[in-house]
Amino acid sequence: MLTNITNISNMTPFSGHISLINTLRVHIAPVGFEVDRIVLPALNKKADKVWLVTHDNPHEDKGYTFADIIEKKLKAAHIECARSLANRIDLFDILRALRSIILQEKENYILVNVSSGSKIQAIASMMACMMFKEQAMIKPYYVVPEKYNTTLLQDKKQETEGLKDIITLPDYKIEIPNERLIMCLDIISQQADHKIGKRQLKDLALKNNIIYVTKKSDNEEYTEQAEYMALNKNMIEPLMAWNFITVEKIGPRHVVSLTNEGHNALKFLKVR
Repeated sequence: MLTNITNISNMTPFSGHISLINTLRVHIAPVGFEVDRIVLPALNKKADKVWLVTHDNPHEDKGYTFADIIEKKLKAAHIECARSLANRIDLFDILRALRSIILQEKENYILVNVSSGSKIQAIASMMACMMFKEQAMIKPYYVVPEKYNTTLLQDKKQETEGLKDIITLPDYKIEIPNERLIMCLDIISQQADHKIGKRQLKDLALKNNIIYVTKKSDNEEYTEQAEYMALNKNMIEPLMAWNFITVEKIGPRHVVSLTNEGHNALKFLKVR
């Protein structure tokens, strides 16, 4: 579900759910084969800190030398630099890394460079801005370079050079499951073959306080039927609507199974 959110002109921090006192300007940029496209907007927007998202296996990453160059240039400009590792061809692993950075920097103003890195990294960066909009002050931007190079990478030239423009991208929101739903997925994922009987899931959900059964009075005891109703309404039905689980009747038991979509959601939404 996409919801339009009022645009913030010129990427200026806005007053909202966090205080702007001592707020840092933090940039996040996946690293590919470019330097200027990350360094120049950081200088232009007076970044206090830049997070570089690099491939989790340096020996397979031809862009790793560019990350070193970027870091040196940022440090020379007195901009703090940090790195986060993620598989550059795994969308969900990139989302995991981006979410981790956003949560760490949620008290600051975050700008995400969606023009650097690979196409998958760019897609993940835009998705992260949409998904985690409620958790931080976050804004995506796209950098238009002065020129594109056609030389091969072995010439050690970056793919683009210079800075022509910085385009602020429109804000949207992608709904994500609430924390209790993610906790329920996590419970299912920890079982053999990622499957669990509904009775066991109900008991674990109650134990972990992710479902509740309200009593009309202190002297009343709620029934097991009420527990199942709470599980179905608050966990089973929403997770099935997300296509994160399936429920199958096997003999007398109802078995809840994690789907591929549910498994992928856990990769980057699980509370760690």
